[in-house]
Amino acid sequence: MALYFSLAEMRRILRIGLPVFIAQLSQIGMNFVDTIMAGRYSASALAGVAVAGSIWAPVTLFAIGCLLALPGMSAQLVGARKPERAAYLLRQGILLTLLLSTVIIALLYTLSHHLDLFGLDSEMEPVAAGYLRALLPGLPGFLLFINVRSFLEGFGRTRPAMVIGLICLLINIPCNYVFIYGHLGMPELGGVGCGVATSICYWCMFLSMFFFMHRDRTLRRYGFLGRDRVPLPPFRPDFGLIGSIFRIGLPNAVALCIECSLFALTALLLAPLGTTVVAGHQITINYSSIVFAVPLAIGMTATIRVGQNLGAGKQLQARISAHTALTLGVIIALFSMTATISLREHIAALYNDDPQVLALASSLMFLCGIYQVVDTLQNISCGVLRGYNDTRIISLVCLVSYGFIGLGGGYLLGRTDVLVPALGAAGFWYGYIISLSVCAVCYMARVHYLHGLDMDTVRERLAK
Repeated sequence: MALYFSLAEMRRILRIGLPVFIAQLSQIGMNFVDTIMAGRYSASALAGVAVAGSIWAPVTLFAIGCLLALPGMSAQLVGARKPERAAYLLRQGILLTLLLSTVIIALLYTLSHHLDLFGLDSEMEPVAAGYLRALLPGLPGFLLFINVRSFLEGFGRTRPAMVIGLICLLINIPCNYVFIYGHLGMPELGGVGCGVATSICYWCMFLSMFFFMHRDRTLRRYGFLGRDRVPLPPFRPDFGLIGSIFRIGLPNAVALCIECSLFALTALLLAPLGTTVVAGHQITINYSSIVFAVPLAIGMTATIRVGQNLGAGKQLQARISAHTALTLGVIIALFSMTATISLREHIAALYNDDPQVLALASSLMFLCGIYQVVDTLQNISCGVLRGYNDTRIISLVCLVSYGFIGLGGGYLLGRTDVLVPALGAAGFWYGYIISLSVCAVCYMARVHYLHGLDMDTVRERLAK
């Protein structure tokens, strides 16, 4: 397969992708602020927020994964010069969001009354339950924000989400302070106050995004209300389109849940090896999640650019977009890998000062550097597949590679002497690298197959 690379396309990807990266960091920052401020209030507040967060994350990731179909579908419609259909897609995405929110809120509310099943102590359980219930009102706001952001991404407009994300990150800090410690007439809620503050910020994000779309002269012609000269059909459910969004997004949702479960189960399987091992592993995972924002942003940008070009019938340009995104991602990953390996001891020291924890974390950082290259390849390839609406392979590959190779192989290498003497935490990181490599090979092979199709076949696949 011939390789295509364009400096002009690279500049477009950077222009679109940099705001996506900063927006992702702002969302990570909100979780970081919750953790830090809850920890300063009390140890039980920190533990309760952490436990509730571990329950909140996989469930909400499932909903976000279902909505990941929207950027690619929206970009295809914009590329095909059918922006009014993108607005119609936005409406149906909102209906799907309300349905997902209803189901998830009912599930998590019920679960919040039974957290004793997780063996939480008497101080931690009410904080975790209260924090989880406080987050629930904000869930529809956050998912509606994802919907409107996806609509804007179809037009390549990614800066509004960046600006709004940064502003809401700054709002989250004083909100946390008010509700955690009980200022300005508010009750002192402790760790639960973090959930109240985050819910408020989620609604601020959606309302700010909606206000921007409503005020923008170009976008308001095609927006939620169908203003000005572009009338939209009545706001009623289109179950066929809602089903298509869910069908395309479901493999992403399953993949995100499997990946999240892989890291959560790894921590549990390492727990018998002691606090030092778990702490060193968690430091490396936390750093990896921050670095992960880069390939995630490029992958989301690849979805937008590939979707726009396919919608416009520019198959060659779609290939150029895909290969340029992959090449750019690998270049950045190589720099990141070099920095991680060279500075691994200094990076670990930012988290902890225990010599044993630092020694283990530093050794795992070496593997984390290698991990970044294959993680970049698989993530951006996933983005390209979403641009083609070709996502069925994602959940299947994730199940096999993460579940059997990553977790199973990691357990064999880390906790048993079956293959080699038990490697501890390093064994699981070798499992990660192998499983992500398998994902990258499978996804890139699928991209190669899609690039070989003629445009008529591609159009038929996009229309399904």
